[in-house]
Amino acid sequence: MSSSYESPVLNLGNGYIHGRNKFTAEERVPHYEKAGDKTLKRILGLVVVLLAAELVWFFGISPCMPLKKIEIRGIPGIDEGAVLALAGIGAHSSYMTVNAPAAESALLVIPAVRSARVIKHFPGSLEIILEQRRAAAIALVQDGRRLTPAMIGGDGMVFSVGAYREDELLPLVSGISFDGAFAGMKLPRVYQALFAQLEKLSLEAPELLGAISEIKINQKNYDGFDLTVYPANAGVRVRIGQEINEETIRYMLLMLDVVSSKPGFIDEIDFRTGTASYTVKEAYSG
Repeated sequence: MSSSYESPVLNLGNGYIHGRNKFTAEERVPHYEKAGDKTLKRILGLVVVLLAAELVWFFGISPCMPLKKIEIRGIPGIDEGAVLALAGIGAHSSYMTVNAPAAESALLVIPAVRSARVIKHFPGSLEIILEQRRAAAIALVQDGRRLTPAMIGGDGMVFSVGAYREDELLPLVSGISFDGAFAGMKLPRVYQALFAQLEKLSLEAPELLGAISEIKINQKNYDGFDLTVYPANAGVRVRIGQEINEETIRYMLLMLDVVSSKPGFIDEIDFRTGTASYTVKEAYSG
């Protein structure tokens, strides 16, 4: 029931009495205020409709539209088209259709890629972060009639053939037979521990690894292999077992410093038994 207002009884002095007149609350509101309320309601209704449409677009339609931005980073010069193809991402891929875990697994088949992360940014962009495989050593492989460098990672994978940066202080590993070497081939498991050790040295003590120019793998008939290390700028080679770490290299450098007073006399130092011994060159053995 609407509220009402009763006017007071007035005696007009001529025998007439002004009666009670009732006015509803709505009748007492000025006309311009009623119009303002209607306009405000219309504006609020329009805002609600626009907001609802925006939410529907943002959460319902936009994630299903083709990706607006794709960023690939981590490995300079990599074939981005090949990366997208392997990840299963095409011109019509959207935020909703990209399977990030599957794409990450697929990208690991690229020999130069050590790890991959595919990050989806709502509602329509994508970021692919690739970690480049780190070289632990290089090897020379036969490429037609010439020898070409092959980069080998810490897991024993040949991930690049023919490309080599001369500013990288990497030892040359010899003594392994490479038949038809190609990017992506994995060396036999027996050598993987060796390359893992070389990778650790490259990360933790690169100055020690830089003191070595070549590591030759000497195959044994029954018990794996041992190593011959050729220090840089030294005319003496060092024979060690399968372990090559900071302690071994520091001990080797110490011994080389000791025998440096006898240049040209010692041919090889042998650490395989745990006690250093040496052999002399043929010119001094008679």
